[in-house]
Amino acid sequence: METNSTNKLITIAENKGIKFLRGGKALFKKYSYFQVINAYKNLFAYDEDTIEEIKDNISNKIKLDFYRKSFQIKNDVSDSDLYEAICGRICKKYGLCGKTLQEKEEQIKIIKYHHHIYNPGTLYTDFVRMYKFEHELRIMLLKYTLIVEESIKNIFISYLNDINAEPNYLVNMDNYNTNSLKSKSFDTMKLIIDKYDNQKSKPIKRKRDQHLIVPYWIIINELAMNQTYYAIANLNSNDSYKIFLRCLNFFTQLNLLEENRGKTQKQINYEKKMVNNFKTLLCYLGEFRNMLAHNQPIYCYNVSEYSINGNPKFKYELPKANPEYKDKNGNKVPIEKQQTNIMGSLMNSLKEYFGSDNFNSNNSTKLDLSKIIYILYKMLNHIDKNTKFYSELVGIYSKYNIVLSKSIIEVENPKQINELKSAIAELSSYDMEISNLIKKIESNKSYKMDLKAKEKQLKRLIQQVNSISKNITVNEIKSKYKHFPARKRYTEFTGINANFFINIK
Repeated sequence: METNSTNKLITIAENKGIKFLRGGKALFKKYSYFQVINAYKNLFAYDEDTIEEIKDNISNKIKLDFYRKSFQIKNDVSDSDLYEAICGRICKKYGLCGKTLQEKEEQIKIIKYHHHIYNPGTLYTDFVRMYKFEHELRIMLLKYTLIVEESIKNIFISYLNDINAEPNYLVNMDNYNTNSLKSKSFDTMKLIIDKYDNQKSKPIKRKRDQHLIVPYWIIINELAMNQTYYAIANLNSNDSYKIFLRCLNFFTQLNLLEENRGKTQKQINYEKKMVNNFKTLLCYLGEFRNMLAHNQPIYCYNVSEYSINGNPKFKYELPKANPEYKDKNGNKVPIEKQQTNIMGSLMNSLKEYFGSDNFNSNNSTKLDLSKIIYILYKMLNHIDKNTKFYSELVGIYSKYNIVLSKSIIEVENPKQINELKSAIAELSSYDMEISNLIKKIESNKSYKMDLKAKEKQLKRLIQQVNSISKNITVNEIKSKYKHFPARKRYTEFTGINANFFINIK
């Protein structure tokens, strides 16, 4: 593929309609074009042209100047040669080797080329804003995902402890499911064996230097989340099922027994479904964890293809579906339909796991960012009611004014609040001693001096409250960012809007 200098990349961005305000070009040099503009172009582009649409527009004399500028085609190229010049420019950019125009067209179609078109006034700073927002969001979500990862490892180790497993349990092929041709057990075994040679791990190196077996409780702690998941999934069916069942009980409100004794077949089938669906969610969460750790854009989590003008606009990688699957009548079931059915089952399971709420009761059956954040939040909230996940999530979205606007009331001197509370409490407890005054009046005794004294005390207390109140300085802190121009598109991708934060509570 073609490489470009920083100044050339700035020109390319400007030719696409992206504006650089004062200092914007200096800011551009701090970030990667690929990680900023290329990563978030689908949020800001309002339209896109395929190579077929470009060809038709040029034939009909539409947007000629726009295409010349976008593709940097010189004016000495005639209109009749413009399309071929554009095809040549695209092939050069992507390193395609077509010789004839037909070959170039076919290669451009194979890579599914789309030319993105931006609204006039699209700012480079909005791309940077999105990059910074997601960077902060990823760090926060990774921090909490690692808590889930650590908990799964602990459950895994605890189960093996409880069944008195041998220290070399994970390198004994008898403990794995090798009955299926699709079994990944050998892959897991290879992974575990490779861990034995990890000289960067002090616990493993110590055991190897002592010429001792590296026990499972050390090996498991060396695995990443997805590696842990597949290690459990590839064990013999009995151990694998019970470990995932323990995970289900730990992270949700369900409390299923490991033994089937005394259960009806209906109950057994229900519990298997609950365990298998939760197992699927853990797999999704593990894939998401990898995106977080490798600094990938997450607004497009699970989106395999996106087309602004397509129907449907989105195609998803997960849930995995079989292109050859047929219904009972022998008709092929579209992948999108299969995915919707699978997610419908998973959404119903969420009600069983965490209780019915506004999110899992009235939500779509697309696996997007909103689902994965919801699942992570509910799992964490179940194991730690004092988790700060929600407040941190709201804080990040509000800070960058993505779908929430930040508005925080802050008191400059918090000590004044305590002074005011004390003054109000003193005023509230003040007793005018009305009954004593009434007795004096009825007995024709002197009462005016007492009444004036009481009134004076009351005025002093009121004055004290007013004085403290006037001296309290209150500031409203708002986000430094204005309304996010791609808010609607962001919600289309993620399923996250202002109501999301209300519904997941």
